[in-house]
Amino acid sequence: MDFTKSAPSLHTLPEEILCYLFSFLRASSILNCTSTCRYLHKVLDNSSALQYTIELEAQKMVEVTAPDAMTSPAERLEILRNQMCSWRAFKPTIIDQFLQPGGEVSVSFGHLSTWDDRPQIAQIRMLDSVPSKSQSYRRWNAGSYPMTKDTPFRVHSVCMDPSQDLFAFVVLEPNHMAEISCRIYLETLSTSEPHPLAASEILTSFKPHISANCHLDQTRTKLKIWGDCIVLLNICDEYSACPARMQIWNWQEKQDFKCVYREQEPYGKMDDCCIVNRDHLIVSSRMTGRQLRKLSIFSFSDLGRPPVRVAECVLPFQPEATFLRHSPFVTISPDICRSMTPQEARFYPNAKNQLIALNVDGPPSLVLIIDTDKLLTVCQSGIHTEGQSPVLSWKEWGPNCSRCIVDPVPNSIFVLRLEVAGGRAVHATPNDVSCTSYSLRTYDFNKYRMSRAAASKDFRGCIITEPSTVKHQQLDEDIVTSLPYMVVVDEERIETAASMIDVTFDDENILIIKSSEQDENEFVINVARLSSMALRGK
Repeated sequence: MDFTKSAPSLHTLPEEILCYLFSFLRASSILNCTSTCRYLHKVLDNSSALQYTIELEAQKMVEVTAPDAMTSPAERLEILRNQMCSWRAFKPTIIDQFLQPGGEVSVSFGHLSTWDDRPQIAQIRMLDSVPSKSQSYRRWNAGSYPMTKDTPFRVHSVCMDPSQDLFAFVVLEPNHMAEISCRIYLETLSTSEPHPLAASEILTSFKPHISANCHLDQTRTKLKIWGDCIVLLNICDEYSACPARMQIWNWQEKQDFKCVYREQEPYGKMDDCCIVNRDHLIVSSRMTGRQLRKLSIFSFSDLGRPPVRVAECVLPFQPEATFLRHSPFVTISPDICRSMTPQEARFYPNAKNQLIALNVDGPPSLVLIIDTDKLLTVCQSGIHTEGQSPVLSWKEWGPNCSRCIVDPVPNSIFVLRLEVAGGRAVHATPNDVSCTSYSLRTYDFNKYRMSRAAASKDFRGCIITEPSTVKHQQLDEDIVTSLPYMVVVDEERIETAASMIDVTFDDENILIIKSSEQDENEFVINVARLSSMALRGK
């Protein structure tokens, strides 16, 4: 027997076997392995599948393809990289324009929705169709909804999730106990039928949200969807003694319980909330009196119990009002995948890696872009007394977890608004105090995409890694933030005689929303796409 023969090693395995073994590893582990020698590095260079795995994780995206997808890893890698390059070049092209009723506007999964409270009408428009043929495939009128005649019926909020074919709306109803209860109706977006995945067609508040002594006109209701969670937020105005109340349901599970959070004394005024990392809740609020202004972080892994406060993060200013914008949580249903062509491949932000934008009305008007991964790490790493949540000062969490962007033209005409999705933020900045000319800006907080931009010869933006300081006489203290990002400004200017309202976007569409000069109750919406996405839409 020959004992001198060397034992098998990675270098003796065929490339196909090595690629199969590496496919079970995370991107960082693949890179660590392939950097150990030339042979393993060659394996990576020759494998489009491994490069695609690394690219997808580095950009913090997830893929959506048809069950019988025919696109190869090499083709998907090219699409993903071209999409990244298009955002880096940032030259939006307007491919469509249409009028839409005013009200709340949102975009998700290639769909635009608006909700106009006064006529009680929601409209949903597909943006993926051929330009100039984009049509509202659903116009939902609450007035024509079948309800019992003696039921006081008024819809207070609607929301949708096209990736789950889900449409939800909430109704507040006075009852015989002189209280106001809530009902949430769940339908399919496409057919208006009860949703087949819903455990119940109607979610009913098991306790009254609002006292009947508080007039409905003093109440704001927000309904939000994150995957299998639906959040209902009821907020009374600052002159009401009613505390805000929030409930969370898993709409796909049959249950008699739900997670509840209710403001405690002294009553702060809750403004908004969002879910991050699937089981954490961030609540923004305006505090009254001498209470600290802060973000409250909760964990709600068990919906049968009230959420557990993880930490309170103090803000360095005293906001008059705040609201949160965040990356949508995209849950792709089998029906959505089956409707895609075999050659089609799409990419959406991974819900585990989210940015949130804390928009502050001011003064001054500013936005905090917050990395939620870093924020939760800071909140959970501190030492605190059992049963008590830590209160983190701004200097303990703020500078390293966020970047502050301030209104460049401080006046009463323009209020800074930023939308975030997939590690990016987009907004329109006025070029002068008259606010008749705007420039689109995109910010990217993904480190991998920043490093690729820095190595690119044609990158025309700026990469900001140094801390920035915002000074203002109405701030409690100077705001120092240091979250790295890159910014690119579109060279084309947007001229408008009407007011610029907002900019919203998903990973393929940028919507520029302006008020109509002819009808103040309508919006003029321009749909813009970047170079590679515009070509795919034709």
